[in-house]
Amino acid sequence: MTSLPLSQSGKSALEVATRAAKEAGALLVRRFSTKKDIRYKAGRANIVTDVDLLAEKQIIGILRSEYPDFGIMSEESEAVTGAAPYTWIIDPLDGTNNYTFGVPYFCVNIALANEEDVLLGLTYDPMRKDLFHAEKGKGTFLNSRAVSVSKRKSVKASMISFDMGYDSAKGRLVLDTIMSLWPGMHGLRLMGSAALGLACVAAGRVDLYLQPNLFPWDIAAGLVLVGEAGGIATNWDGTPATIHSTMVFAGNETLRNDFLQLVSKAGRPLASLI
Repeated sequence: MTSLPLSQSGKSALEVATRAAKEAGALLVRRFSTKKDIRYKAGRANIVTDVDLLAEKQIIGILRSEYPDFGIMSEESEAVTGAAPYTWIIDPLDGTNNYTFGVPYFCVNIALANEEDVLLGLTYDPMRKDLFHAEKGKGTFLNSRAVSVSKRKSVKASMISFDMGYDSAKGRLVLDTIMSLWPGMHGLRLMGSAALGLACVAAGRVDLYLQPNLFPWDIAAGLVLVGEAGGIATNWDGTPATIHSTMVFAGNETLRNDFLQLVSKAGRPLASLI
């Protein structure tokens, strides 16, 4: 179990991250139904709004005021290296397409890593006021209640969730792979937020989650959330996922193995999609 340093004002890293996430979340809710300035980044449907930027500025301001020596890695800004070995990894608005189109399913994502070892992960859904958090060695919690990944063992009985990312070719391969099993599962869900997809796996709300096109701010918090909830998050070749993984496959190990066997029989092993 790792003990994280206290902030300038004597607060824990979790308290500081929670404040930052909730204040940014309140901004996202206030602006949800308002007009937004939208621009396109690299990749199909990869957009950023003025609200993303405002939320990011708010989060970074809080984190820097409490931990001035920590580095910052955030989706919409250049990375900043800190004097300490710790780095905040931030997505101020994960699920921007959902947000822009008026779908109330998005979140604030904040993680704290010591070099590449994620020690704290927090995902906040401000529309439902659902706060998922985990600290390494301390378990995973949803609104202060301990949670764990699903115990389901078969794809047939499971809710399979996924996203297609901004790479059209990879997204199509994932979609074709999952549909090769249809209708051999309880149901499918296209999430629209990698961070919430991983958080929902950690809380047992969905059974498996796949995504082919990730960045550190998408995955970092989810790694500790899923791991501390008793699940596994891997690359598609089966190696443990890291903050630099561009693809992720998360769930409990038994169900993961059943999924892999089924897609292999269908002629679409995940490793072939790398």
